Amino acid sequence: MKKNSLLKIGICLGIATLFVDCTNLDEQVLDATETSKADPDVILNSAYVGLREFQQQDRMYALAEVSTDIIIVPTRAGDWGDGGAWLQDHKHTWNADSREVNDSWKALLSSVYNCDLALAINGIAPAKKAQALFLKAFYYYNAIDLFGKVPYREVGSSPDDFPKLWDSPTATAQIISMLETALVDLPQKISGDASVANKDAARFLLAKIYLNKAVFDSPTHTGFSANNAANMTKAIQYIDAMSSGTSLANDYWDNFKPANNSCPEIIFSSKNINGQQMGEIRRRWYMGAHYNQTPGGWNGFSVLTDFYNTFDPNDRRIKNNDQFNINNFGNPLGMQIAQQYALAGTYDEIKVNGAGVYLLDADGKFDIVKDASNKPVKKAYAAGVYPLSTRPVNGSFPLTFSSANLPQSGVLTVVADIEKFGIRPQKYIPDVTNIDKPENDYVLMRYADALIMKAEAILRGGTGSLGSAQSQLQNRVGVTTILDLSTLAGVYKARGNELWLEGWRRNDMIRFGTFTTARVSMTNTAPHTVLMPIPTTALLNPNIKQNPGY
Repeated sequence: MKKNSLLKIGICLGIATLFVDCTNLDEQVLDATETSKADPDVILNSAYVGLREFQQQDRMYALAEVSTDIIIVPTRAGDWGDGGAWLQDHKHTWNADSREVNDSWKALLSSVYNCDLALAINGIAPAKKAQALFLKAFYYYNAIDLFGKVPYREVGSSPDDFPKLWDSPTATAQIISMLETALVDLPQKISGDASVANKDAARFLLAKIYLNKAVFDSPTHTGFSANNAANMTKAIQYIDAMSSGTSLANDYWDNFKPANNSCPEIIFSSKNINGQQMGEIRRRWYMGAHYNQTPGGWNGFSVLTDFYNTFDPNDRRIKNNDQFNINNFGNPLGMQIAQQYALAGTYDEIKVNGAGVYLLDADGKFDIVKDASNKPVKKAYAAGVYPLSTRPVNGSFPLTFSSANLPQSGVLTVVADIEKFGIRPQKYIPDVTNIDKPENDYVLMRYADALIMKAEAILRGGTGSLGSAQSQLQNRVGVTTILDLSTLAGVYKARGNELWLEGWRRNDMIRFGTFTTARVSMTNTAPHTVLMPIPTTALLNPNIKQNPGY
């Protein structure tokens, strides 16, 4: 078989993933003569579309968050089994054929290819070329973070040739070069629309790279204990260079509301336009919410108790009890725990004792008030007052979210626990105008992250001053617990508390050396799991070797 034919088969299987689909493969090469007539706006838009892959729950999000100490997706008597995929993600037992590993590899490198198409257009405007170069660097950054090596194809190379390979140190240097080049012609951040690649986004990503450079410069990503003062100072300089148009929001939750495009804290986002250009951000409220909640969800993702306990229970970042949320959803948003409640309506009246606690019958169900004819008495309830139950098929027990009784296997079999186990995360405020086609832009970079990065860089030897950043972040937390950015332990806690489920936890844990530390629901301490395996189909390219340990 000719090598060209083998390459095409490999592409369709996902080996190079530098191609969008498996049709007209001979035309899908980086040939400037083929792209010179293309519409730059159309091609550049296709490069931006790849950002929506970060909104999917079973790709980069699963690898970056489900693999950590924050969240688990337990198997609930068949629900969320998915062949064990979710528990593989959490327990670090993935392999080269695992779903999220393969889908993430393909999504990131297909997006790189779309960027290369834009970059190959003759005469593309400098600002648009800079955006394509930034996006390419962003996708490559995430690929290196996950896999430690990436394929690349030189412009004008023959389609008969296998893509070449950058190892982690080489790719890191290439990404820095791309960003520094892009920074010259990128536009300033547009007020009210951070979805356009901009100078502050490039500065943020450069700071993130220099903060992690000691890790990325190690082919096995095990250099997290290194303190490199020069790299730390570079990170600080890029953060300090951000424009005055980027600042902390007064309210933490402004970052996650449907109209969050107006939030000055968001540096870069993936745009969602209600009813038109849609991603899958709705998954952020469906993935954990119970079927009977508003909005009703899929009853899966659950926050782990040990991580929840790092917060003050009144921290506004996990307890957004604005009346708007109670009126529209029945419960505070954030991390939902204990009894959950319904919207305003007329329901069966439930008996309570003098302390206002609902009474339960001997079978553990709510004790309902009956009239003389033994029929349930109906009563009007305000929003956030009537207690919800699990479904009748699973016992109609009070819907009290708790992380108790989680078996180490992650598989729930006790009927009383199947539906109600787990503190439920809800970081984005559902768009009540259209739950399924929401307006919320998906946050990829935030100024609060930059400020906490700066604190860490200073502690790791970089030159700079934190100024009033700590007090600014503290003021909007809303509790007496002190946010401490004066020690690395304090920074680690602050990053978890501020940035929970925003896609950075795995990256942080690797840098702090905690990713392979045994936890209640994860006992695999093998050091090689800081990198994901290279998908089996990608290994058809002889230039790519499997990561150690797989």
